[in-house]
Amino acid sequence: MRYTKAAALLALLLMSACATLPAGPSVNVMPAQGKPFETFMNEDAACRQWAERQTGTSTQETYDKDLATGAIAGTAVGAGLGAAIGSASGHAGAGAAVGAATGLLFGSAIGSNSGEVSSRELQRRYDNAYMQCMYSYGNQVPGYHPPAARPKPAAAIPPPPPAAPPAPVAQAYDVPPDAVAPPENTPPPAPPEVAPPVTQYAAPPPVYVEQAPQFLYSPQLGMYVAVGVPYDLVYTGSEYFYWYGGHWYRGPYYNGPWTYATRAYYPPALLQFRIGYIRHYRNYEYGQWRRHGQRYNGRFHRPEFRR
Repeated sequence: MRYTKAAALLALLLMSACATLPAGPSVNVMPAQGKPFETFMNEDAACRQWAERQTGTSTQETYDKDLATGAIAGTAVGAGLGAAIGSASGHAGAGAAVGAATGLLFGSAIGSNSGEVSSRELQRRYDNAYMQCMYSYGNQVPGYHPPAARPKPAAAIPPPPPAAPPAPVAQAYDVPPDAVAPPENTPPPAPPEVAPPVTQYAAPPPVYVEQAPQFLYSPQLGMYVAVGVPYDLVYTGSEYFYWYGGHWYRGPYYNGPWTYATRAYYPPALLQFRIGYIRHYRNYEYGQWRRHGQRYNGRFHRPEFRR
């Protein structure tokens, strides 16, 4: 009995010493140049929640589950073997106790190793989802950098007008009697105005998803909205629109290629609603879809996956 208590105490100490695991991303993400730090903190909090939803469970829960399963299984197997060996020598109870203690130690070690493997896989999935989310906000993630803004083209200055040919010198007999001499220091005519160049915007970052996003039809907006992805994507039925950096971009597929969309190309919903309202209606429809599941009676659209 003394050995059993000591072994159980040692196993508990091992479990308490190894069960503390990181609860956040293991990658270093830097804010975009010029972005306020308060904005970066809000984006970081939103992306942490997004990554936790993508993993489905926390790393700590999976680790503890594997550790407890290994300890229980090891205890049961050790107790059985100890009882069998002890019965041969006439001490079945003592053999079962020693076997249970030994099985608890080895089962805890095996469960700890299995928990470490599961935690590394969940951490990898967590980091991938976190980096995708932070990259969609324009932040700097390891291995990817937001595209540099294109320099604005310099305004073309038209060449000066050709010099007018000198006027012929009027002879005394050529000047009409009612002619008026031009005033002195007359300024030259102003050059024609140059139209300002069209403002250029940098292309948005690519849309990285492992499968084609699901689009749900929002009756309030009159178009489809993408759900389950960290991007603001809408589908009008003929083309896709992507919100990034305070502007809308349009493209033929859900992942581009994207071109800047002027207001002449906006569908009615984009002219009527700001991005905050569009996200509100998207989240509402997403909640209905998740709540009803197979009984969801709304319309949806899932495009063909395109790399």
